[in-house]
Amino acid sequence: MFAFWALVLLVAYGCFHGGGLSDLLKRWLGTGNTTYVESFPLIGSLDLAAVIALGVLTVVSVVIQRILNRPKIADTLIDTESELHKVTWPSWAEAVQGTMAVTVMVLVLFAFLTLADYGLAQVMLMLMGGA
Repeated sequence: MFAFWALVLLVAYGCFHGGGLSDLLKRWLGTGNTTYVESFPLIGSLDLAAVIALGVLTVVSVVIQRILNRPKIADTLIDTESELHKVTWPSWAEAVQGTMAVTVMVLVLFAFLTLADYGLAQVMLMLMGGA
C-alpha cells in the first residue's frame, strides 16, 4: 500500500503543482477553460483543466494499482516487508557513533582532496608557465 500511495501522490504532485499538467492545460485551453467551482479544496478552483488532470490522475492510479497487484510484484513486496522485520536496527548510541565516524571520514577526505587539488593546480601552473 505504501508503494501505491507514494506513486499516486507523486503523480498528483505532477498534475497539480505549479507548472504541472493542470497549469499546462490552462494555458493550452485559454478562454475555453470553463470554471465550474470557484473555491475547491486542495486544487483551488475546479475548472476544465483540473477535471482533465483529475481524470488523468484517476486513470494512472488504476494502472498503478493493477501493476502493483500483479502476483509477482505483490509477492516481492510482501517478501520485502517480511525481510524488513528480520533486520536488527541499530540503537541510538550506535547510530550516533556511526554518524560521527562518517562525518570525520568525510572531513578527512575533504581536507586531503582539497590539498591534493591545490598541489596539482600549482604543479600545472609551474609546468604551463604560470599563465
